[in-house]
Amino acid sequence: MPKRYFITYSIYYLKYRGWSICLMKLISNEQKTQEIIAKMANGGANKLHILSDFDKTITAVSYINGKPVGSLIGQLRAGGYLTADYAAASYELFDRYSHFEHDTHVPREQRMHHMEEWWQKHHELLIKCRLNRHDMDTVMESAHMKLRDRANVFFKILHQYHIPIIIISGGPAYMIERMLSQANLLTDNVYIVANEYEFDEAGYMTKAKLPIIHSLNKYEIILREFPFFAELKERLNVILLGDQIDDLGMIEGFDYENLLTIAFSHREEDEQKFADKFDVVFGGNDNFNFINETLKQII
Repeated sequence: MPKRYFITYSIYYLKYRGWSICLMKLISNEQKTQEIIAKMANGGANKLHILSDFDKTITAVSYINGKPVGSLIGQLRAGGYLTADYAAASYELFDRYSHFEHDTHVPREQRMHHMEEWWQKHHELLIKCRLNRHDMDTVMESAHMKLRDRANVFFKILHQYHIPIIIISGGPAYMIERMLSQANLLTDNVYIVANEYEFDEAGYMTKAKLPIIHSLNKYEIILREFPFFAELKERLNVILLGDQIDDLGMIEGFDYENLLTIAFSHREEDEQKFADKFDVVFGGNDNFNFINETLKQII
C-alpha cells in the first residue's frame, strides 16, 4: 500500500497596495500536527528550542535589477561587488553546480562531493576577487535582503521567553550577524553556525575556516560538539524551519521528544514533495504569523 497523506489547504487572501496576495498553508496530517503542538505546550518555553536555516527561510527572496536573489552571498554576485570578473565567474560556478543541490535523482554522495567542490571553488574565488569586510557591510547597508514579514516578532518572542534559536546556514556568519544586529535581533539566545572567514588587517578575506557548511552537509553538523549544546540537552521539544528537504538533517544527532517541522516551498512543483516530509508547508512568500501563533500556544 502506498503511503497516503491528507492535505489541508488553507488559503488566505490579503489586500496590499491594490494587489491580491494568496498565501497557502499545507498540513500533511492536521491531527498529528495539533497533537505535537499540544505535547510541546505541556513542556512550555523551558523545554523548547528552534533549529532554523537562514536564507529564504528567515529571509524573504529579494530583487536586484529585477532579478530574484535568494541568499546573502548571492547579493555580492548580483550587486556588482568585488572585481569586474567576479559576477561572471560566480555565475559560471552557479550554473555548473547548483542543480546538484536539489536533484535527488543523483546519489547523495555525488551531490555532496559536488557541493563541497562548489563551495571550495567559490571561497577561492572570493579571495581572488578581493572580498573585503567593507563589501559585506555595503551589502547589508543596501537593505535589499529583508526578513520575512513578522520574523522580527518571532525573534522577540524567543528572546522574551529565553528560547534558544540555532541558525545553521551555508551563508557567511559575518553577514547573518550583521543583518540580525541591524534589526536589533542578535540577542544572547541566538546562536549562528555558518561559514566563518578570516581577514587580514586591511579587511580582505584570506581563508574560509573549516568545516565549510553548505545545504547538504547539515546532516554532519552535530550540535553536541558546540558549547551551546549544554543549553539544549534538556530542551527536548524542537521546531525546525527550512526551505529545502535537506534542512531536515539539522536535527540529526539530537535525541528530541517532540519535533514540529515547517518549510517554505519556493516552487509549486515541490509542494507535494515538501508535504511528504514536513508537518507544515507554506508558499515561498508567506510570513511568520502561523509560526508565531504556534509559539504562543506552546508558551
